[in-house]
Amino acid sequence: MSPKEQVYKFISEQLTLGNINPKDHLTEQFLADKIGLSRTPIREALLLLSADSILEREPRKGYRIKVYSQKDVEQLYVVIGTLEGKIAELTIDCLNSDDYQLMKFLIDSMYSAVDHKLYTKYNDLQEQFHNVYITKCSNKFITQELSAAKRVFIGKNYLHLNQENVQLILKRTNQQHEKIEQLFEDGKKSELRKYLEMIHWSPSTAKYDIWQ
Repeated sequence: MSPKEQVYKFISEQLTLGNINPKDHLTEQFLADKIGLSRTPIREALLLLSADSILEREPRKGYRIKVYSQKDVEQLYVVIGTLEGKIAELTIDCLNSDDYQLMKFLIDSMYSAVDHKLYTKYNDLQEQFHNVYITKCSNKFITQELSAAKRVFIGKNYLHLNQENVQLILKRTNQQHEKIEQLFEDGKKSELRKYLEMIHWSPSTAKYDIWQ
């Protein structure tokens, strides 16, 4: 894993766990001490994450999570839904029974993670679920654009929500994963693309990816 990926993963996990606040200043020394890398690769990683519009630099203070408005996030959801819907359409004929079984296993694992309030684990499993079909896409330009758009949502803003609501939201999202898997298995190409665009990545749910 590159230093950039290590820094991104660390910040994402700590945000989700509530150990750091999105308004906190992140310094090279703090990250070097926590991750176990020297300051030079940390500095380069922070510059790259800033160029990706994930972090923003504040002179003499360090870096902070870049803030996006609700409108920004809603528009990103439209972009992500469009890209992922197209990828699903392109890859639906590439999936096999092993892929369907893996998706079902990940869905079951996500339900278990939610029940045990293991939200960072849920995030990892959800990424694995979507990657079952995303990694089969041969159009690297679409997958690169999708990855860049998704990475803006560093960490998950669960902590400001009532914990019962978090459980309901994540279980409802996982029910959508079940629907997605079934559409893949049934070979319903156009319905799958529409479902990802209009339901799974509906701008109406963008509020859950906005830091408050």
